[in-house]
Amino acid sequence: MIILPITSTDAEIIAAMDAWVTKLEVEDYTGAMAMVECDPGWSDDLLRQIIKAYGDALPTQRVTLEARPTDVSQRKAVDRWDDAPDGAFGELWYDLGIDGLTSDLTATFRILPRDGGLVFHFNDVHVM
Repeated sequence: MIILPITSTDAEIIAAMDAWVTKLEVEDYTGAMAMVECDPGWSDDLLRQIIKAYGDALPTQRVTLEARPTDVSQRKAVDRWDDAPDGAFGELWYDLGIDGLTSDLTATFRILPRDGGLVFHFNDVHVM
C-alpha cells in the first residue's frame, strides 16, 4: 500500500501514481492493486480486462508510463478539497498511456487520510 506523508505535494502524489503505472506497464495487475485501496468489486483481473478491451482491444496492448500526445494531452491532476464530508484530501485524475501514447482511459482515485498519511482509493478506470 502506498502511504504518503500528509504534507505531500501534487508532484509527489503524481510520482506515487507513476509507480502504480509502472506496475501496470509490466502487467503486474496484482501488484498494482496491492498499492491502493479499492472496493470489493474491483480485482486485478477486472482491471486487466478493461485495459485490454480499450480502443483497438489488441491482446498485446498495455499501459505504459510513456504517453506521447495524440489527439489528447495526458492529464495528471490533483484536485484538493478542504471540506469533504468523509475527510477526503482530494482526488487524482490520471490519463493512462497505452502502448506509449496518451489515451482517454482515465484512472481516478480519492486521496484519503490513513495512519497519519495519505492513501489512494481506486475509484475506477473509464474513458473520459
